[in-house]
Amino acid sequence: MRKWVLATAAVGVVAAVPAVSTASATDEQAAHQVCQREFDRAVWEDMDSYNKRDEARYRAIIHRDMVTVGRRGQLFIGYEANVQPVLEAFKLPYEWSMPWTVTHTVVNGCKSGFAILDAYYKVPSQNVDRHYTVSLTLVKERGKWQVIKDTVTDVLP
Repeated sequence: MRKWVLATAAVGVVAAVPAVSTASATDEQAAHQVCQREFDRAVWEDMDSYNKRDEARYRAIIHRDMVTVGRRGQLFIGYEANVQPVLEAFKLPYEWSMPWTVTHTVVNGCKSGFAILDAYYKVPSQNVDRHYTVSLTLVKERGKWQVIKDTVTDVLP
């Protein structure tokens, strides 16, 4: 009788292990989905604040150590070097926009992620319509996603 009780207890313990593992996997998937949604929202915030020329929102989404590689290879390193040219563009007297579509994202453990965007810089009054691939890298620090790297590449016809 004693052997049967121990065997039954052991089966119960073994049977419980997969349930714990499944629960952990489900919790992990749910956490990843939350991180993915937060990341996607931060990418949208960056691009929307840019398109709406919203200085406060744009400043808030930019990381203090941001680096940009421009379409001609120019480097902008640090917060002010990245924010100031954008704020100057916000003052341009003509209407411009940058419609965009996210084509790929990767989020790494709710700490960092990157997004590839298909974007167009448009200035209808000047007949400008430039096609770009934009690569954004974001990090999450102190509960907040921010853009730490931006690379803009011309898409050639």
